Amino acid sequence: MTDGPVVGAGTLREFSSDVLVALGAERETAALVAELLVDADLRGIDSHGVHLLDLYCTRIGKGHIDPRGVVRVVDDRGSVVHLDGGLGFGQPCGVRAIDVGVERAREHGIASVVARETTHLGALGAYTRRAAEAGCVGLAFQNGPTIVPPFGSTTPLFSTNPFSYAFPTAQEPPVVFDIATTAVAGNKLLLAKKRGDPTIPAGWANDEQGRPTTDTTRASVYQLQWFGGHKGFGIGFLVELMAGVAAGSSFGSTEDTASPVAGADRVAKGFQFVVVDIERYMPAAEFRARVDALIRDVHASERAEGVEHVYVPGEIEHLTRERRLVDGIPVSDGVLESLDAIATDVGVPRLLDESRLAKDRA
Repeated sequence: MTDGPVVGAGTLREFSSDVLVALGAERETAALVAELLVDADLRGIDSHGVHLLDLYCTRIGKGHIDPRGVVRVVDDRGSVVHLDGGLGFGQPCGVRAIDVGVERAREHGIASVVARETTHLGALGAYTRRAAEAGCVGLAFQNGPTIVPPFGSTTPLFSTNPFSYAFPTAQEPPVVFDIATTAVAGNKLLLAKKRGDPTIPAGWANDEQGRPTTDTTRASVYQLQWFGGHKGFGIGFLVELMAGVAAGSSFGSTEDTASPVAGADRVAKGFQFVVVDIERYMPAAEFRARVDALIRDVHASERAEGVEHVYVPGEIEHLTRERRLVDGIPVSDGVLESLDAIATDVGVPRLLDESRLAKDRA
């Protein structure tokens, strides 16, 4: 439950888009970014929803995001395409990359699209799901700001290094897996701080001295823990190799690109999307039916004590989206206060302004 209001998706999209336009984005770009932020909120991934407007505003103000940044092709080798995000919003670069990946996968069977000089993509599952909805398997890797130490260290060198995959289905919702390779996404900790939560779960983060803590005020976003200890770090290292080293983007402590952003707040990193055409395995209908069969096996498996339903990846988010499309999206008082402050700063009507709510009710 939330301690704040419940708002319709349409209101949140309009508000987010207006804010981004006021910050210098083209209306089309703003609408795309807003759509993906609200989609995350609809799916219950609130850490990657509209609360990120605060972060984006800060980064635009510091010159870390160019709201008019243009995506361009750096190199095109058929099944492998290199993009430059131009330090713009990550979402337009991500959508273009996954669409190119689908197009090239259909031509070559498998394709990789890498990008440098890109910024925060939001929830990676939005892109792999897009590939699955187009009948392909999608894999996504992204690195980012140097805020996470290697396992056993206290020197920030990596990001939360998220990874996602998605598979197409026949009758079931697409299978979508989207995780940070740290125990929790950094934005979840920031959201907990914004909400004023007194504690966080054990294993999320350390304090600035690298000591585990559950005190939200002491927990440092620069000292997140890896999920599963060295195992999570090993997968996070893979993400750094795929999204940084192989993508020709910044990685670790290096700055191989021309980004003007340096240090712990550097946001210009990279990503890699890998897309596979399922028709190269077998007829699409057969492939989709086999995925559905596996999902049914999971659903039919014997439940542990106290468990009402066994879920597959992405199922909870799908159900949450269906519910929130009807009931609205809960916005905590802390997030609402942040969004109202942004609205005042950029000169647009507040989220709960009657002019917005009237449109949503209509």
